[in-house]
Amino acid sequence: MFNIVQKNKLTVLIFHKVPHVSNPLTPLETPLETFKNVLHFIKEQFRVIPLSDAVTALKAGNLPHRAACITFDDGYPDWVTGIAPLLESEGLPATFFITTGQLNGQAMWNERILHAVMRANDGHEGVELKASGLPHLPLMSQTDRVKAIEKLDSFLKYTAPAEREMYLQFLEDQMGARCSDVPVLTPAQVRNLHSRGFEIGGHSVTHPILSSCTPSRAFSEIAESKEELQGIINGRVEAFAYPNGIPGRDFGSEHIDMVKRAGYAHAVTTHHGVASPDGSFFQIPRFTPWGPSAGKMRVQFMRNYLVRNGALEETKQEGKRALMVAFHFPPQAGSSGILRTLNFVKNLPAQNWQPTVLTAQPQAYVEQRNDLVRSIPPSVRVERAFALDTAKHLAIKGKYLGTLALPDRWVSWWPFAVMKGMQEIRTNRPALIWSTYPISTAHLIGATLSRLSGIPWVADFRDPMVSENYPSTGLQRTLWKRLESYVLRHAAACIFTTERAAITYRQRYPMAQARCHVIENGYDEDAFNGVEPDRFGAPANKLLILHSGLIYPKDRNPSTFFSAINSLLQKKMIDRENLCIRFRAPYHDEEVLASAQQYGLQDVVEVAPPVPYQRAIAEMLGADLLVVFQGSSFNAQIPAKIYEYLRAARPVFAVVDPAGDTAAILRQFPGAYVADIASEMNIATNLEVALADLRGDRQSAALQRNVDQVRRYSRKEQTMRLVTYLNAVLPQPENDTENCRGNTE
Repeated sequence: MFNIVQKNKLTVLIFHKVPHVSNPLTPLETPLETFKNVLHFIKEQFRVIPLSDAVTALKAGNLPHRAACITFDDGYPDWVTGIAPLLESEGLPATFFITTGQLNGQAMWNERILHAVMRANDGHEGVELKASGLPHLPLMSQTDRVKAIEKLDSFLKYTAPAEREMYLQFLEDQMGARCSDVPVLTPAQVRNLHSRGFEIGGHSVTHPILSSCTPSRAFSEIAESKEELQGIINGRVEAFAYPNGIPGRDFGSEHIDMVKRAGYAHAVTTHHGVASPDGSFFQIPRFTPWGPSAGKMRVQFMRNYLVRNGALEETKQEGKRALMVAFHFPPQAGSSGILRTLNFVKNLPAQNWQPTVLTAQPQAYVEQRNDLVRSIPPSVRVERAFALDTAKHLAIKGKYLGTLALPDRWVSWWPFAVMKGMQEIRTNRPALIWSTYPISTAHLIGATLSRLSGIPWVADFRDPMVSENYPSTGLQRTLWKRLESYVLRHAAACIFTTERAAITYRQRYPMAQARCHVIENGYDEDAFNGVEPDRFGAPANKLLILHSGLIYPKDRNPSTFFSAINSLLQKKMIDRENLCIRFRAPYHDEEVLASAQQYGLQDVVEVAPPVPYQRAIAEMLGADLLVVFQGSSFNAQIPAKIYEYLRAARPVFAVVDPAGDTAAILRQFPGAYVADIASEMNIATNLEVALADLRGDRQSAALQRNVDQVRRYSRKEQTMRLVTYLNAVLPQPENDTENCRGNTE
């Protein structure tokens, strides 16, 4: 039972001070030796992962079974000498939430209270905090002192920082204590924790109760903590822990907005419970297992799973709402279409549109990777509907009924996505539905939702859906033609990535001419910010020729390119010892390597595995020559990587059909060499020119000018064009005849 309820649920644990030895005045603090037992139980029952990875997986819908995170709040020197070594010995990650005020030598109030009471002489009459409303607190016995510490802590926790400081100084004067004697966490110790691989999170500056602060003070506490910590660790701080952390009492919805505005990616509370994919990533619950035995901790964890959601309702983002149906969306990997949808989603809020993404659950993806999940804006909700891949889930010995894959292998996504979509429509009533090909089921979902709801629908085709030789099977081709025809007749707008594709559809469906528009593929400028070139092991003296992305053996076939390379090697125009041709994540690895071997290039051609997107960008920046393949079947398409190549300001060698759109756009840019994919001789000739230019460094100034020229294809620019089309298809408000008449009289 314990294992079953942990599916798709994240347990986040919270701890505070863990002293090396127990202190009789703080009986609730668990000493290090006892804490080891707690960690051993956690390690046996859970798969402990870093908080940032857990939140990302929760967003992606692929959270590991029995996932848990360990967190610590406030900041104590004991962490460095006790907790950190213990966690390292157990191989457990953790996140430390730091109250930054103490980093300047100002100890937290709870530590100052403890130090002051410990300093009191035996037989001390007790504590009198005038005007505080607290009664006289005797200190005659150990029991008195424990009670006094608890009452002082509870009182000062809820006082404003300035007032709290006044009472603390008064207490220290009475006890003969000095706050400078209290050990505090230092910036060097925070850096030490971070350098050991632990995550660092913000926990405010002075640990105030945010709900008792003015709005400006609350935001300063939240934002300044992040800025100071990022300066200390020279890295990103993504997580925030609300001081004291009870939703509705210690912080409100307005403070959640402040945390988002400050740039945090997620936040944790102290409300008990577990996090789930449909919960708020800015109100992640946490709890402390207090034991002491394993049996009792097991019961405590079970009770924690049963706690009802105590999250506050968060402020909804303003703007027109769009329901965006996209199969290709993080964590799906292996398709450039992910970046098109993702970047529209990232940039639409700035244009007064608030998207909700309707996509598939991760088990439907052939390949998945979580690196781009973190790029999804916190304000964007992602609804993941159940879906299967017929070829993976419904096949027997690698074979399946063709009818189970019509119109495509992910048709099972259709009914579940429609149910999810209608629920979203009933709840938030989007102004518009948007769906994107090449998974044809996405258009089927968009069409169904639009028909059921009457909401306008925009179909993003990207590339032609039906062409002369695609799809090849008869029944699938018939269905796709019918679906294509339905889309062109009923969609309020149809978007293509090339003018040639749009012209094809205007001719094919004359009644839809005015509704066919072009928004090219493009690149994300943010992906290049702060990225340094990286050759991934290729020495600087080697010529690194890079192809980044998918290779199709039929339509993106590198064989003529390999033949040309072989020819230049035989002529000694290229030094074999100083040549590396790298195919990054081509998917068809075996075919690429077999073709390379056929032309005697097995020693210079390498196939490299996928890497996170920004590392792929870094590799483009570090390559000497970027190569792209595009056969005549793709003449109406331009790969998204073209725009990334141009933005990388590196020479581009295009092995393409000269009559295609890829060739046409590249001819507009210096440093781009267009070679005929059907002619080994033409490829070799153009390679000679490209290599000569490289050796002479003849293109460097022109390549830098490309950066400015290609900006018109940035995703931000394209989103503004998309918004123009989206706004145009919305129903226009009817004129108020009476008001019009009144204005003219």
